[in-house]
Amino acid sequence: MLERISALTACLMTACAVAGEPAAKTADFPPLPQAVSSFGAAVSDGWLYVYGGHRSKTHDYSTDAVLGTFYRVRLSAPGKWEKLPDGEPLQGLAVVAHAGKIYRIGGMQPRNAPGEKADNHSLNSCTRFDPAQNKWERLLDLPEGRSSHDAVVIGNKLIVVGGWKLNGRGKPTEWHATTLMLDLDKPARWESVKQPFKRRALTTAAHQGKVYVLGGMNDESKTVLTVSIFDPAQGTWSAGPEIPSPRRNGFSPGGCSAGGVLYVTPSDGRVLALGGKQDVWAEVGQLQQPRIVHRMVPAGDDRLVVLGGAAGGDNIALTEVVSLRNAR
Repeated sequence: MLERISALTACLMTACAVAGEPAAKTADFPPLPQAVSSFGAAVSDGWLYVYGGHRSKTHDYSTDAVLGTFYRVRLSAPGKWEKLPDGEPLQGLAVVAHAGKIYRIGGMQPRNAPGEKADNHSLNSCTRFDPAQNKWERLLDLPEGRSSHDAVVIGNKLIVVGGWKLNGRGKPTEWHATTLMLDLDKPARWESVKQPFKRRALTTAAHQGKVYVLGGMNDESKTVLTVSIFDPAQGTWSAGPEIPSPRRNGFSPGGCSAGGVLYVTPSDGRVLALGGKQDVWAEVGQLQQPRIVHRMVPAGDDRLVVLGGAAGGDNIALTEVVSLRNAR
């Protein structure tokens, strides 16, 4: 087993950080404008965009608890966050980038005032932001409301995975059993593909032409460290290696692909990489602040940026940068 892990580590472009050097640092990247979790983030044309999220204590839902704010910051020389046009207050949404534009898919919106019993609704909106025009435009709605899902773009296809539909106070919740696909060149119809699971609070990453679905919570309210792989070219699903985590908590990890390597950071704060034959995870770093319901995005091939999230019921503004430049 040790030989297998050593071989994998040698294959990874960004293997374990050099001993004695911190795996994550914060000095060269600003914190989020506000401590927030369950938000959307995407990288496009050298900018990092973040949208919305939950700003109150965990499980505190109201019209004051959810944001519709929209910001961006340059990845090459991060300074202050630039304010962009706001939109609908949302949490549990997905944000992706394609061809210089930013897409916002679904999300949850509380409709109760602070102090009232939660009245949460999943939205079916799909909206695109054009930085050149500095404005949002509405695209084809999802077939149904969806939140606590995630999405990626592979080629020209927007792919939406998992989640559930919240129908408001006193009404039953519906778990989604389908993955949706939309041709962004001709966004006229959502295609539906059956999933072999029902999960929410999962994370997706586009990696080597496939969709990697990382962790989440199933419809029995159990968190899982399962990795499911969807091949959009074939329309088929397969199983990947489970995420190793001593906490056994796969609720909404951070995940992304950078430099041909897939990365994930679960609730224990370790940064794990999947490379080589794609069958073994290797630890390549450690966050200063472990978290859930956060986002991790690539800043080129040699850095990962970890944003926001929650820990101990409180939201986090801290941004950490994981350097991948030093390898052994």
